[in-house]
Amino acid sequence: MFTPARVRLLFVTCIALFMAMLDNLVLGVALPSIQKDLGATLSDLEWFMNAYTLAFAVLLIPFSVLGDSIGRKKVFLGGVVIFTLGSLLSGLSDSSIGLILSRALQGVGGAAIVPLSLTLVNKAFPPEKRAAAIGLWSGISGLGLSIGPLVGGLIMEGAPWQVIFYVNVPVGIIAFVLGLKWLEESKGVRKPLDPLGVLLLTAGLFGIIFGLERGNSEGWGTPIVYGSIGLGALLLVLFYFWERTRANPFVRFDLFRSKAYTFYTFAGFWMNAGVFGAIFLLTLFLQQAQGNTPLGAGIKEMAWTTMTMIAAPLAGLAISRFGNRTVLLFGLLFQAAALAWFALIIQSQGFDFPFVYLLAPMMLAGTGMGLSFTPLSHGLISSVPEDAAGEASGMGNATRELGGVFGIAISGLIFQSGAAIRSPQDFADHIVPSLGTGALMMTIAFLGIAIFVRNKPNKPNKPDPAKPIAKPQTKSANSTI
Repeated sequence: MFTPARVRLLFVTCIALFMAMLDNLVLGVALPSIQKDLGATLSDLEWFMNAYTLAFAVLLIPFSVLGDSIGRKKVFLGGVVIFTLGSLLSGLSDSSIGLILSRALQGVGGAAIVPLSLTLVNKAFPPEKRAAAIGLWSGISGLGLSIGPLVGGLIMEGAPWQVIFYVNVPVGIIAFVLGLKWLEESKGVRKPLDPLGVLLLTAGLFGIIFGLERGNSEGWGTPIVYGSIGLGALLLVLFYFWERTRANPFVRFDLFRSKAYTFYTFAGFWMNAGVFGAIFLLTLFLQQAQGNTPLGAGIKEMAWTTMTMIAAPLAGLAISRFGNRTVLLFGLLFQAAALAWFALIIQSQGFDFPFVYLLAPMMLAGTGMGLSFTPLSHGLISSVPEDAAGEASGMGNATRELGGVFGIAISGLIFQSGAAIRSPQDFADHIVPSLGTGALMMTIAFLGIAIFVRNKPNKPNKPDPAKPIAKPQTKSANSTI
């Protein structure tokens, strides 16, 4: 199963994936230092975070389709180069606008790395072994995303904020050099260029995500927020009708005829909405209500992230025994129960209680997250023809990213509603309904899978007979998989 060639492929794709996912949240703990050093405004601080997220989210699908068309290895390694360059420029930035633009460049690179790394792993392993490989991929992805605040806190303990970006440079160089040597090129169906379709899709996603991210800071009733969301939705509708007129559409909406594909996508959105809204607020709770330092909060959250890292690879093994749907249902159930448990603890104890009270629900939430990442990714890819694997990966990642932004925005809106927050106890009172909302979002994901998806055996995905078959790829001299 794990031949030397496949181990090498996993090493290259996973170190690049870890680097890209880490930079979603690693910057948060460094914002005060950056603000002082660059003289940044509060709006600048928000854009240091949002520039990465926006570029990352809106380009996931275009890069996935581009990889299928011109070569997954090419697009993946191009993403590594762009991300590494963005990291270097971020560290060298001496102004707010320079850092914002460099962070956006990182997001562009990350949007190529994440979906194409999954597609490369999927292609390298036979169908009956993919769940275990995707489990490892999911564990690395979840670990990178989850320990961002901890890594940032460790670096900020003894180094300037620029080091957060500089550490990516040698990792990116290693991933690129080894990827050139070890990765095999593969393609899906080559699609003709569709500039208008790409423009409508990316602009539509940008409008919706921009509006969601600005809602709490600008006010949900302001023209910039509802205008941005409304325009984004309109552009996505226009994109849908434009794609329906094309013989070889940029995004294959016919894939949504599969209930499994539809509801794995649906569940990914609601799972991320629930969990990342909760992580965002619980991190603030540990610091602002309970008085932990950023590093202290990151260390305590290791109870969550360690379980994610352990459970995700095990989920890949469990899928072959119990089925994709069953493993995912347990993962979603554990997370919903954990979020409700957090809410009950804080409601009954207030803000002043030992961390040991949160230990068990954190471990349960981390286990559930690990059990969910793998079947979500595996379920999406296994529910479509093999020539659409790249597109399925991009769609899954894009909808989960959109779900995370939506969850943080809605949780923040509920958290800030009502009376002003003037004390740690006020913080505790406000976080309870937000955590309850996160549990409800997780329950929505659970019900979608429980009602509409059925287990099926792991079988090779056959190309869609209605679509042209990609020409076989010539094996490169360095290819041994």
